[in-house]
Amino acid sequence: MTRRFDPAPLDPAEVHALLDLARRAPSAGYSQGVHFLALSGEALARFWRTTGADEWFAEVQGGVLQAPVVVLPLADPVAYTSRYSEGDKAGHGLEIAANWEVPFWLTDAAMATQNLLLLAQDRGLGALYFGIFRNARAALDELGVPSHVLQVGAVALGHRAADDAPSGSARTRPRRDSIDVIHHDTW
Repeated sequence: MTRRFDPAPLDPAEVHALLDLARRAPSAGYSQGVHFLALSGEALARFWRTTGADEWFAEVQGGVLQAPVVVLPLADPVAYTSRYSEGDKAGHGLEIAANWEVPFWLTDAAMATQNLLLLAQDRGLGALYFGIFRNARAALDELGVPSHVLQVGAVALGHRAADDAPSGSARTRPRRDSIDVIHHDTW
């Protein structure tokens, strides 16, 4: 994950191409309820201010604020409940969001976000997935996102700064051994 970005802008066509590929992640029932909202310029500045992430990153990882684009992966539960009320999917009670033990709108959005992170890496770009912990709904409302659509975090996107170096938990916590997390036939 990149924590220091070069502020040079990204080509909007390149951002669109990345998002177009990333959205091709699996989609439960082909519901296609994942959206991406790419923020730059004044929209990005408003996002930073509204969420308070500008203050937090300025104190902890100031280089993140140099990212020229932040992408908000969004999940539309209604796309899934509507799709699962159609004839070929009906009968499981999944036309009601509360009945989904695993809300696939979040799963699908996570897979599309992973695609975006991998594509950024493949294209030589830097990316950082981070959570939105304050005023997320206020920021979405300000950006015109329908009230039923959910955020699943954010991805800062841009060129890595020349002095970007690995940091964060991956540097201070060891990766768990495979024997502790891979199970065969039983736990």
